[in-house]
Order: sequence, then structure tokens, then C-alpha cells
Amino acid sequence: MPTVRKRRTIKTPSRKVTRKTANKHKRKVNVIGNKIIRDNWDKKATLRQNYSRLGLLPSLNGVTGGIEVKDEDELMNNEQKSLEELAESLTAEQGIIQRDDAGNIINVIVGKVKTQEELAEIMERDHAPVKAKTDVVRALEAQAANVLKVERYQSDGELVWAAQLVEKYGDDYEKMFRDRKLNPNQQTVKQLKKRIASLLA
Repeated sequence: MPTVRKRRTIKTPSRKVTRKTANKHKRKVNVIGNKIIRDNWDKKATLRQNYSRLGLLPSLNGVTGGIEVKDEDELMNNEQKSLEELAESLTAEQGIIQRDDAGNIINVIVGKVKTQEELAEIMERDHAPVKAKTDVVRALEAQAANVLKVERYQSDGELVWAAQLVEKYGDDYEKMFRDRKLNPNQQTVKQLKKRIASLLA
């Protein structure tokens, strides 16, 4: 006499795990976006394999697992960053462990929580351009450079806002930054300098 489970599988054969049903969850990625990526896409490889071969990142959030992490020396050579620059780029959850040749821990550098002002300052810095590692990335960069830039025109409201700030505080951008009525979005000192310079130029 068959069990309840056996009877159920006899009734609904689609529940049976076969090679055909097991592979149903594996969906092939159909690239419909950029022509350069579409032409260089390998349909037999996974999304992550394709992206790494093309020199692209599959996710901006970093690696969560399943990929071999490069050692610190290799990272230092590839990224060409000093230890201070690496330490500055760390978030609160990240850290760097320095070891000597014997494998003993020499130093531990832990990332700190950054304020909004520090993050804005890091974003506004002039970063050295990274050289393209693959032909696909070079082609994508060339394509992006040829896009027509639309000139942005300032609205009358923006001009009035900048004039009010300058009239009230002059060149004191620190006070402008703290004014919650005229600066409701709490733009940083650097952002205010940049915007006012472009608006009142």
C-alpha cells in the first residue's frame, strides 16, 4: 500500500524531481541593453563570470561570498593605493590585518564611522582615473565620452536662493551651511561654494 506522499507524486508527476525539472530554476541571462556588452557576452558562462571577464562589477555592494578574496599584497599592487588611502576608504564594518612573513599579526586597522561631511568631502575629491583593463571597458568609456552633454540652465528660483544667501552672509559659507531656512537640504560648505560660484558667475 503506497504512502500519502507516494500517492501524491503518482497523482501529480510534475512534482517528481528529474533533470528537466531541476534545471528549470536556472535562467539564462538575455542581454538586451548595451550593444558592446551584448556582442561580447558568453551565453554558456554565468553572469558573474561574464562580468569579471569583461572587466565589470556585477554588484556595487561588494562580494558576499563564493569568490576567492585576493590577499592584501595583491590588492596593494593592483589598486596602487597606499595603506593610508586604503584605511581611509574602509567603512565601520571593515578592517585590515597586517601580518609579517611568519604570519604573526603586526597591526590591525579598523574603519571608522564617517559623518555626512566627511563622506561629501571624499566624494568631491579629484580621484586619479583608473586605467581600463579590458577592450570592452575601453569601448564603453569611448561610447560614454561621445554622449552629447545637455547644458543645465539655472532656474530663477535657484538664482534668488543664491542671492539671498550671499546677501545675508557674504562669503561666510559656514554660516550658510548652518542656516536651516535658506539651506533646507543642508548642503555642505563645499557644495554651497561650488553652486554659488556657478550660479552667480
